[in-house]
Amino acid sequence: MSADSTELFIPRAGLDSRVTQLGRTLRSGVLFLVYWLYLGCFVGLGQRIVIWPAILLVPRRRTAIVRAWLKLNARITLGLARSIANVRVTMQGPRPAESCVVVMNHQSLLDIPIAIEAVVGPQLVILTRDRYRRYIPGISPLGRLAQFPFVSQKRKSSRQDFATLTRTVERVDRGEQTLLIFPEGHRTRDGSIARFMRGGLRTILAGTRRPVYCVVTDGMAHARTFRESLVRFANSDVHVVISGPFTLDDSDPDAFIDSLRQHMIVSLEQLRSTSSDHASSGAADPIAVR
Repeated sequence: MSADSTELFIPRAGLDSRVTQLGRTLRSGVLFLVYWLYLGCFVGLGQRIVIWPAILLVPRRRTAIVRAWLKLNARITLGLARSIANVRVTMQGPRPAESCVVVMNHQSLLDIPIAIEAVVGPQLVILTRDRYRRYIPGISPLGRLAQFPFVSQKRKSSRQDFATLTRTVERVDRGEQTLLIFPEGHRTRDGSIARFMRGGLRTILAGTRRPVYCVVTDGMAHARTFRESLVRFANSDVHVVISGPFTLDDSDPDAFIDSLRQHMIVSLEQLRSTSSDHASSGAADPIAVR
């Protein structure tokens, strides 16, 4: 073989890697195309044509109708991720069946449907930034329909944010809803658990003695942003562990929050260690696939 021809040689491993990455990018892109069509057509039209009329006809069944609608959309979303993008989600631990507070780390856009699927009790509401209230097809109307507590996290609106969260906590305390909070406030670059923003958690713990559950998810830190998700979302293994219930009792709220965060850090480390062991051994994951 001449010197000129050797320059055209591409190692098989490198070629396979490029083909694999191209396939991953294509599957990720197709998933998001299908998902946005799904949001605009099924979720958007479904709420206008079916859900809102049903609520108007039977207003006392609003919570049950919304809960069923959220569950359906979460399962469809996870099903699309599995069938189109080969995203495998495994879950272990007690799935909350009572009204409670769920504290969860935040790695990707898939966290919300995972949380909705994990909770089997009263309707889940999610503490959400105010900028998501409008302009996002399907998602914004769904958040308003489900009565998510929207907060701006700005100093000038702190009183309004407090009142919004307090009303939600009262419904949780009455056993009507379950509240999900991402206490980190943002997604970290490597998926590790960041320092908690304590204001919201303090308000919640002061307003209810409902139990707290921790949900820790890992496997999607590489698809942290929307841009990353477009090319890296597919072929991911997502592992979820649920633990609890934990109760505050009469202890120091800050110490209790510290203990929750430390528990989640340890859970994440154990998840990563278990995932690494299974990957190296080739053993099947014992966690039930949802």
